[in-house]
Amino acid sequence: MIVPRGKPVHENLSTSYVNVAALLADLQVNEFTGYVSVEFWGYSSYVFLSRGQIVNAYEATDSVIQREREALDGLLSRAQARNGKVGFFHHPEEVIHAIAGIINGEPVYRDLSSDFTNLEKLVEKLVKSDSVWYVEVLFEQEPSGGIIYIVDGRAEGVCSVEFGGEGQYQVALGSDGLKLIYERVSKGATFNVYRGTAAPDTLVTTIKPPATAQPRLESVSVGAAPVEQVGALKPTEEMPPPTVRVPEVQLPPPTSPVVDMALVGDADDGDSPLELEDESTRPLTREQYAELVGLMGEVVSAVEAGVTDALRRADFLPSFREALINIATHYPFLDPFAAEFEYAGGVATFRGKARPADFVVGLAQALRLTVADLDRRAPETHVRSHIETALRALHQRRRSEFERYGLEIATNEILAPSAG
Repeated sequence: MIVPRGKPVHENLSTSYVNVAALLADLQVNEFTGYVSVEFWGYSSYVFLSRGQIVNAYEATDSVIQREREALDGLLSRAQARNGKVGFFHHPEEVIHAIAGIINGEPVYRDLSSDFTNLEKLVEKLVKSDSVWYVEVLFEQEPSGGIIYIVDGRAEGVCSVEFGGEGQYQVALGSDGLKLIYERVSKGATFNVYRGTAAPDTLVTTIKPPATAQPRLESVSVGAAPVEQVGALKPTEEMPPPTVRVPEVQLPPPTSPVVDMALVGDADDGDSPLELEDESTRPLTREQYAELVGLMGEVVSAVEAGVTDALRRADFLPSFREALINIATHYPFLDPFAAEFEYAGGVATFRGKARPADFVVGLAQALRLTVADLDRRAPETHVRSHIETALRALHQRRRSEFERYGLEIATNEILAPSAG
């Protein structure tokens, strides 16, 4: 089955750190329209949401394909394993309905070849009928394809194709999507035709995030050594935060799904050590949490150094402050006006309460927004390259600490390409 690539909100997150059930719960609350993907070697699965409602799911292994509730249950179970990839992507509602329609649609024609079937004439005939139709198009010379959806006598499409060999995608929708599909079909393709309905039924109403302990964490103040920065999302674009697993502290009200980067503390005893949730069960004391904050301070400082080196001027702090304001809805403890987190002169100070997972992911998102903003304003400076160099140097210098707290994933997020 082809799932045309949507606009990425977050991708290439690790199942070792992302709680997929909590992520889905958060996307439902935020009335997200798009899909969540979970991938392992020889395994792929998707959950499709329309305005926060799960309308279908699809799970495929080398030998088994499941749909609907069985696929959703399988995805949630498999997503608890390590070393998988998680992403969530935006698509318009009509595209999600088309994908869901193919999953549950009635197959009418399978494996039609462009050598013997004229796709444009086939679509013209389907448009003239009174039914809802979906045509799945699989290109022969590339691992991608598109979907044509015919509803109310109108044909439109969605198509994603990779170009440049560097993970870059061209995504076209509506009439542009239909045009791109027709262009690509000339190089060879096969088609599957399904009869369906205009709007799929809701598959699941809600998913509840797992219950978690909620320890107290106290103020931490740490100095940061110079370091460099990475990629971002447009600061004007608000998105649901990803889930990452780390110790938990109640934020009233909770603003992001719980993640298990893996630290949990005792909610009743403020002096007890935090413990890792995984098999190693190594203790995380307040001193270690302070070290974690300090490492993130060094990441901020590295990004600042990379920006200054690239731009030859001090543009980092104003853009970073704007990014912190933009994510304050999801990470209120990073709001500059709350004065719980401060960064100045290479020193990061945190005087609030926050789950380490939220602290790490929130700062990474703010830095990603910052980099995207500066890169967009001065693309000729190659700011990302300067930041990548600085972050790489920091990682080499503090490799053992980065591995201890899993910070390499956070820094990779900072450098990730903008979704805009």
